[in-house]
Amino acid sequence: MEGDFGKHFSCRRPQMLDRPRRESHSPRALPHTALRIAQWCGVGAFAAVPINKPATNILLALCTVFSLLGAGAGPRWQASWNNPIAKGFLLWAAVLVASALRVPGTPSWPGSFVLACAYPLILASVFVDERWGKRALAAFAIAVSLTMLASYAMQVGLLPQRAVVSAAPNMRNTVFKEYTQQGLSTLILGCMCMAIALAETSKRRRFYLVVLAGIAAANVLFLLGSRTADLVLMPLVAYFAWRLAARRPAWVRVLLTVTALVALGAIAYLSPVMRTRVVASLPAETTRYVEEASPTATGIRMQLWRRSLEIVSDAPLFGHGLDQWRPAYRAAMQAHGDKDAFLAGHPHQELLLIVAEQGIVGLAIYLALLIALVLHVRKLAPPWRDTYTCLIVIYVFAGLANCLWGDFTHRHTFVLLIACVPALMKSARSAGGRA
Repeated sequence: MEGDFGKHFSCRRPQMLDRPRRESHSPRALPHTALRIAQWCGVGAFAAVPINKPATNILLALCTVFSLLGAGAGPRWQASWNNPIAKGFLLWAAVLVASALRVPGTPSWPGSFVLACAYPLILASVFVDERWGKRALAAFAIAVSLTMLASYAMQVGLLPQRAVVSAAPNMRNTVFKEYTQQGLSTLILGCMCMAIALAETSKRRRFYLVVLAGIAAANVLFLLGSRTADLVLMPLVAYFAWRLAARRPAWVRVLLTVTALVALGAIAYLSPVMRTRVVASLPAETTRYVEEASPTATGIRMQLWRRSLEIVSDAPLFGHGLDQWRPAYRAAMQAHGDKDAFLAGHPHQELLLIVAEQGIVGLAIYLALLIALVLHVRKLAPPWRDTYTCLIVIYVFAGLANCLWGDFTHRHTFVLLIACVPALMKSARSAGGRA
């Protein structure tokens, strides 16, 4: 098992396709320069995605253009086209397009969705070896770390709170996005640190990585108000507790996992944010909704889920079509006395949204692609195997109480991170599949 932290994020001098020619002024050097620009634009998109939407779009567009102009474009794009990760996302894009065409009248064109599904194809054409995948992940980790540090600075008064806090107090300590987006990105950073720590042989570096992971978890527990992120934290703690006892007997692993979850519960209970947002509010919000039909945060979700099941029952096989959940929900709520208070942009449940719009057939394809992704990720070498296993855990569990696919930042964060898998898979081959 590789234990050197430098190997995990090695940035040694590039070789092969990404190495520019020495004759920098020669016309033959221009394609190599274009490829290098495409590669760094791709890396830059990972730094921009947790911070700025327009910058992410611009960098990915530049990455595409310069990749097409770069050296060896034909072989690179052919290899990218043959990659199973790229093919899986393109298949899902085809499902979304077919779903859009089913809508009578003027269909809602799934432009942003289809573009996101093309990112693995684009990035696989420029991340020609594992070093570029590692650079992209490092750029994302640095951007999230800076965001997290800014969040702590806001808490202690070194940076001012955003103006939105006066109207939405739950947005305290959020830097660029809302609390769920920042919370999930912070958890991804923590998982990346823990995954590398498990594969690290240096005790000092392992200590620093675990501390950084703890700082990330504390940011979610004590500073942010995202109940979705709090929900996801539980399976992540269980996963790493299970992994830490990998060589122990089964009963020891179970005991350690249960102990870790109990400790997390005790720590969470000490958090004022958790007590306010979860321990005290969830039971009270549920009771108010059941007894008074009050539009509390929990009550709205319960109403959304109940109405969504009715929407699904009207078109179970192929669904209502892309972007049709919202008008169907509005129609179903017409007779409701306080319908405006219960309106939302999505049902706050990923699978319900998919089955409502793409039907059981679309859901079956989605689950098949998700399973295929899990099996593919299991072939990665450490620490990326643990990193991407946790990424899928975050996506699945967050989708139980929210819709990530319909939000730009959530969608692009997960798709971009998964787009690094083809490059990182080469490290798995070089490691010979060792765990």
